[in-house]
Formats: sequence, structure tokens, C-alpha cells
Amino acid sequence: MLIATDAAVSNQINAANPWTVKIDDIQAKSNLDNFVGLVNECRFFYKYEPLVSTVINRMVDIGINDLVFSKNGLSDNEFKVFTSLKPKLLEFAEIMALEFLLSGLVVPEFSLGKTNKDDILAMGVKKYSTLQLPISLFVRDPKSVVIYTSLISDKPAYFIAVPEDAAYFINNKGTYPNGQKDPELYKEMKKSFPDFVKEVEKGVTEIPLENDNIIRRRYTSDNAYPVPYASAALDPLKHKRKLRQMDYSIADKVIGAMLHVKMGSDEFPITDSEEDQKFVDDLRTQLTWRFNSKKDLERIFQLLTTHTVDIQWVFPDTKELLNDTKYKDINLEILYALGFPKTLIIGESEKSNTSDPEMSMIGPVKTMENFRRKILEVLRAVCAQVALENRFKTAPTLNFSQLNLHNFADFINALNKLYEIGGLSRDSYAADLGFDFKEQLDKRAIEQQEIDKAGIPQVGLTPNSGNQVGNTPAVTEKTAVPTKKAVKPVDNAGDGVK
Repeated sequence: MLIATDAAVSNQINAANPWTVKIDDIQAKSNLDNFVGLVNECRFFYKYEPLVSTVINRMVDIGINDLVFSKNGLSDNEFKVFTSLKPKLLEFAEIMALEFLLSGLVVPEFSLGKTNKDDILAMGVKKYSTLQLPISLFVRDPKSVVIYTSLISDKPAYFIAVPEDAAYFINNKGTYPNGQKDPELYKEMKKSFPDFVKEVEKGVTEIPLENDNIIRRRYTSDNAYPVPYASAALDPLKHKRKLRQMDYSIADKVIGAMLHVKMGSDEFPITDSEEDQKFVDDLRTQLTWRFNSKKDLERIFQLLTTHTVDIQWVFPDTKELLNDTKYKDINLEILYALGFPKTLIIGESEKSNTSDPEMSMIGPVKTMENFRRKILEVLRAVCAQVALENRFKTAPTLNFSQLNLHNFADFINALNKLYEIGGLSRDSYAADLGFDFKEQLDKRAIEQQEIDKAGIPQVGLTPNSGNQVGNTPAVTEKTAVPTKKAVKPVDNAGDGVK
């Protein structure tokens, strides 16, 4: 029995230790099982591990900064339609960026619907009584997507694995497995996804996914599923979690420390006499009253005893609990696996004046540029569909604001030098600083009209500025330029003009 127990404990320990798992065991699983397991673990540590959540959130917050629209031949009303969609498109982009980093597989879906006149007026558009605008922007759960490598193409085939509860709901005409009914949802599914409902009713468990906007992160040649961003950090994350469990175990023992009461000694032993028993009962009463009382007692433990009583608290060794250096190396290994500099997390490097922050940002910037480029294609597809459904002439040009993770002073100096030598347009100069040049021109024109109408100086007065209104300087007696009088030339001999 003892041998069997030891074997069971050994198997349990080996199962929890990632280094004891054989590569053959991993390859024996299907690619989908491995992918689903990786995604579940990455999502778990994103929710509960500060380093992972901070790194991924920083990547999303920095990468999805702002959207810049250009008219591209659109009218003012048409352009306002798209600019009013910016908040919704930015939220959609953040969801896609987060899914890209967590699972590496983004399956975006969007649908358009009619918008009433009141909502259109709230957007600042007055010309249209109805428009087709996005009413649903969401991302599918990648764990429900099955990928098959194509033998004749570089693009894999994507399928949706029909969940069992969804199949039960459709086959039972809107009834859930627990017996509850929702006929309205069933009717909506038949109306919006008729082909999907028909295939499920036929008993099909995998349905081809027709979506040209699927985003797939890096993958290996032997596996069509992408590699999640945080997958390389899973082993050190599990190690850190074991250290946390050890600390919690020690902390629980400290909370449940034992109070050791030793009564009597060699010279004064405790006997079964009535006098000694009375003394023991009195001490027990004091301890019981002290621990069970609901009053806010003093923090000093007071007991009345004889000199033969010795009371001690028995604590476990808390040296490892108070030693925080054990996390230093493991945290550094996690950051190595994530490829993210410490500078972007806490604003400082490991050692001051010994590293180049801009060099350490090359990796994160490339990662952000990668998912920004792919997400932009999806957002442009949404805008193109809106333009097509509403019969606009064209769709706007759409881009994210530029990533400027450089020293601000160096960046501004380089920008100014490039502009001074004519190597940078005003439009690009304004865009690098977060402004739209054409929008600023329109604002300046409106301001100029207001300034001329009010008759106030265009700029603040200075001692030598005079009274300037608008662009035309006012001419007064003090500021008038005197006319030059003709000077009669005289020859050297004083004989008059030659």
C-alpha cells in the first residue's frame, strides 16, 4: 500500500512538472488539442499573472493608438459618416489586437444594418434619411475554428466546429439543453444564418468558414495553427506559480501558528491533585476566554500564571517567504520569453545609463506593426462595405497614427531638420505630431474669418508690432512712412547742376 501511494504521488508530481512531459506525448495529441490547450493557458495567465497582463495590455494600448481618415474624394457628408464610426472601429481593433496576442488566430465578423434618421443626425450628417452601417462587430472564439492545411495552396481551409449546445438548440427548434426555450432567437438565427442552420439540421459538425479577413499569427510548417504570443513563457509562468503556492503554504502556517503552553518542571511537576487541576482549569478558562471573546481586546496577550508555566508561539521558518529575490530571475525569464523591455513596464531599465531604450523597443514595435497592418486590412474592408452598401463614390483612406517610441526631444529635432530641408511635407509633419493638416487648414480659415470680423489683432501685441488687425497692418500718423524729398545734386565747383 505504501509503494502504491508513493507511485501515485510521484505520478501526480510528474504530471504537474512541465519538464517531465515527453515530446512524444505532445506529438501524440492532435494539433487542435494542443492549440486549445495553449490558448486556455495563455488566457489564464493573462487574467491572473501581472507581467503577462501588463505586457499584453501595453502592446494593445500602444499599438491601437488612433485612426486617421483622409477624404479620398468623398463629400463632407460622406466623410462624416466614416469619422463617426471611429470609436466603434477603434474598439473593434482593440478586440482583434488582444485576440491576436492571446491566441494568434483572429476571425473577425461584421454585419451592416439600417440606421434611422435620428441616429444619422446625431452623427452630424443631414443629407441621408437612412444608411447601412455596422451593427455588429465581433471576433469568433478561435477554439471553435478547425484549420486544415491545403495541399495545393498556401492558404489553409477554415471550418467552424459546431458546439454541442448550439446543435441541440437548433435541432430542438429553440430549446436549450436545460429545457428553457427561446423561439425568438431561433427565428433570428434562421433569418440571419439560414445556411448555417440548414447544415446543422443535416447533422454536419464542421461547416466551412467563408471569411477573407482571417488573421493568423506565425505558424510552423508542421502545424497550421498559429503559435500564441505568450506560449514561450508558459513554463516559467508555471514555475512562478509553484513558488507562489509555496509562499501561500508558509503564510497559512504562520496564520495558524501554534501556542505551546508548557506547565510544570522537574522541580515543580503538575500532578493529578485537586489543587494542580484547579490551576490547569483556570489557565484553560483564560485561554478560552481570550480566543473566543468578540470584544476588541488589547493586542497584548495577558495571562495570570505561576512561575512554572512557559508559553511560546511556534512559527515556521519564514525566511523563504520574506526572500523576494527568488522571483527576480523567473520574472526576467518571463520578460525574455515575451520579448518586452522593462522600460515600457515601469519606465526604467535594470541599471541606469547602461542600456539603450530605443534599441530594446525594436522587437515590440515590430510586433505591434505586424498586427496593426493586418487589422487595418479588416477595418478597410468594413469601410469598403459601408461605401458599397450606401453607394458612395469611394471609401476613405484609413491608417493608424504613427508609432513614436523615441526620445521626444530627439524626435522633434529630427522632424524639424527634415522639414527645414524640404524633405517632409506639411501634411506628413502634422500627421507625425498627431494632427490632420487639411483639418487644421479648415480650422485656421474659420478662425481667420472670425478674427477679421471682430477686428482684433491676429497675434499678440509686442512693443514693435503696432496695431495689426487681421493680415493688414493699420497705418497711423506714428507708423506712416515719410516720403523722401528730392535732393538737388551740386557739382564740386559749386556751379549748379551739370
